[in-house]
Amino acid sequence: MKLASAVVSVSGQRLLPPGAMLDQEKIDFLSKNGIRYIQIHEKSYEESIDAAVFADVLKNMGAPPPPDTVVPPPAPAQKPPEAPAGSAAPAPKVDKAEHVKKIVLERRDRLADQKKKLAEKHGEKYTTVSYTLGDPKPLPVAGSDAPFVDLLGLLARDLTDRLIFERQVDQETMQLLTQDVIAELSGRQNVMNLLTGAYSVSRYLLSHMVNVSLYSMRVASEMGLSSVEVTDVAVGAMLHDIGMVLVPIGLWTSRRELSTDARSQVEKHCDLGAALIRETPNAREEWATPALEHHERLNGSGYPSGKSGKQIALSSKIVQICDVYEAMTSDRSYRYARFPDISMKHILGGPDQFDRDVAQVFCKCLGFYPEGYNVKLSTGEHAVVISSNPKNVFRPVIKLVTDPAGTALVPDAQLELDLTHRLDLRVIEISNRRFAPTA
Repeated sequence: MKLASAVVSVSGQRLLPPGAMLDQEKIDFLSKNGIRYIQIHEKSYEESIDAAVFADVLKNMGAPPPPDTVVPPPAPAQKPPEAPAGSAAPAPKVDKAEHVKKIVLERRDRLADQKKKLAEKHGEKYTTVSYTLGDPKPLPVAGSDAPFVDLLGLLARDLTDRLIFERQVDQETMQLLTQDVIAELSGRQNVMNLLTGAYSVSRYLLSHMVNVSLYSMRVASEMGLSSVEVTDVAVGAMLHDIGMVLVPIGLWTSRRELSTDARSQVEKHCDLGAALIRETPNAREEWATPALEHHERLNGSGYPSGKSGKQIALSSKIVQICDVYEAMTSDRSYRYARFPDISMKHILGGPDQFDRDVAQVFCKCLGFYPEGYNVKLSTGEHAVVISSNPKNVFRPVIKLVTDPAGTALVPDAQLELDLTHRLDLRVIEISNRRFAPTA
């Protein structure tokens, strides 16, 4: 038997990932943790996306329905040829996560040395930029994906430092980024579990750029782009806000509405970032494009050039949606984070601003109610979202945690429900922030 969705404890801790094959040891483990019901993978679960659901929601928001065309799934991987008789046994499989953990330790030490040298060479200028970016922090959750995200943060800081102060792209950094990070993470479905935290408003920038990169590489992969295109989108997303380090930090962390002059200075970060990338030998134009265009909008209302429609590159259309969503769902200096469902409605409800095809794929990847959030049902019960459902983004798989009166349920009563099969229930709101990650 194979799990169709993650198994999550009442505290929100993931016990087993979706797709895990069950054996007696895992069953005993779940039983000891009070898990009595699980969702088993069935072929009937693999139904085609219900476009009528999207059409109905978009109609209610006054937006046109999405096109009938659906992005085709990537071609299935071909079965490797069998080894001829008498050939040597295959080499034992390397645990890549453990390998990457070792790289993370080495790169963290190397980054510390590099920062020290840059601080000695550039003095206060480097100190200011370093404070603006923030330091990459280890992901506060356990799991096989965590080392790859930790490495992504370290490589992002290394890449931005070298671009800003040395005008160079380190080839080893790019090789690690391409082969050991993007190739591994772009196909992951559990994006919400991979996001880094915005540790403080003033040190939000690196965290924001890494998160936008995670979203963007996932969307680009889902859209069936080539590996080179996915890499360009991921790196372009990682560098999209690099121009902000050249804007006085007090402007974009202000707790009050900006003056016309201050807003004009902040908006220069698009041109500044693109110019910085283009001035760097071996940097690709495809990385500069999202930096320049991520604030453009389909209707021409964006900046810095007022581009519209097909004038905006596909990579920029991907990054701009991921940028808006990440910004809306994070605490900022002037407001608290908005819930994912509200942020998703803003994107899907803006067909004159955001590309409809990209927005639909983004919604399929994340869902309206992402994994780990606590939601309220139409019955008054509360539940934790175990997994979003790309076949119907409005009906996730949930686990009940309270009865209609708000009383906490004992483990045996915490039923796991797939809302695609329970049309008598619906999610009416996200009732609190995402559960804190546990090791």
